[in-house]
Amino acid sequence: MIGLESYASATAIAPRVSRREAIQVPAVKRSRDLIVGSLGQLPLSVVKADLSIESASWLQQPERNVPRSVTMSRLVEDLLFEQVAWWRIIESDYRNFPARVKRLKPDEVSLDEDQGKVYVGGKHVPDDELIRFDSPNDALLVAGARAIRQCLLLDQAAQRYADGAPPGDYFTPAEGADPFDDDTEAQSLLLDPWASARKRRSTAWVPAAVNYHTATFNPEQLELADQRQHAVLEIARVAGVDPEELGVSTTSRTYANQFDRRKNFLDFTLGSYRAAVEDRLSMGDVTPRGSLVRFDLDGFLRSSAKERFEAYKLGLEVGAIGPEEIRPAEGKPQLIAERPIAPVRAIGSTPTQRTEETA
Repeated sequence: MIGLESYASATAIAPRVSRREAIQVPAVKRSRDLIVGSLGQLPLSVVKADLSIESASWLQQPERNVPRSVTMSRLVEDLLFEQVAWWRIIESDYRNFPARVKRLKPDEVSLDEDQGKVYVGGKHVPDDELIRFDSPNDALLVAGARAIRQCLLLDQAAQRYADGAPPGDYFTPAEGADPFDDDTEAQSLLLDPWASARKRRSTAWVPAAVNYHTATFNPEQLELADQRQHAVLEIARVAGVDPEELGVSTTSRTYANQFDRRKNFLDFTLGSYRAAVEDRLSMGDVTPRGSLVRFDLDGFLRSSAKERFEAYKLGLEVGAIGPEEIRPAEGKPQLIAERPIAPVRAIGSTPTQRTEETA
């Protein structure tokens, strides 16, 4: 079986890891939080053919009693880990477009490719009740299986050193002592009691018939610092995250400001997941034809106040924006124009009568 052979061969296909195993690796957890957290918090808008924004209340809260950011984060997380995500339509509007959905867990959805049917919890669900999202990237739990397992194994090795166990030890027969008859006898009479004593953090006893040897490593080798940093770097490569975000220092980085780093992250890491969600929600069975669903990126790419005001000034000069667009873009209401105050007439006075001269 592939799953068993892969442990013995460095070139065989590594078996898939579970999400529970993967999330225990800090590098995977951090990569997940960066990708899922960044994209899941962005609002969605429906852009009509004339570039006006259409009100789509269901995109503000796709699931009942679940905040939009949670629903979208779970969607992106499924695309990251599983490559496929599912929504089930539970309510439709008068146009027969989705009005409310429910996120389906990946393990409760199964496919019968021969019959072309989808089963949820073992029950067949019609295609018109489902929205399937597909990521162009491979599932992290599959593509990163080897790197994730390497991180787990290195963490276990470092943990053994932290618990007091030596990195490598062995026994040899003492001079003149009778050797064990076979490996089974050595295992039951010496190695098993020795391992049990070390796990209890007690002092083990070495019989006179054997000599005990330990491998010599310095503390840096025992903590496997270089190997663990390399494993984290592999996780960053698989997830498409900047190694600097995972604590791996690289010397080849050129200077870039915060806006440039966010722009690169949005284009090269989030781009494929963003396009997968936008394109699927823009299809004709979800959104009226001619309209497109897009993430609102203004908040994510928001620059400093000085840079924004300089951009507004330039936009006004070239006619790209109008004055009425600036304050809403800054999250502020429009100013109310002051009306001229009519003069107050004193009580008891009579209106001025028109005469021929005044007329």
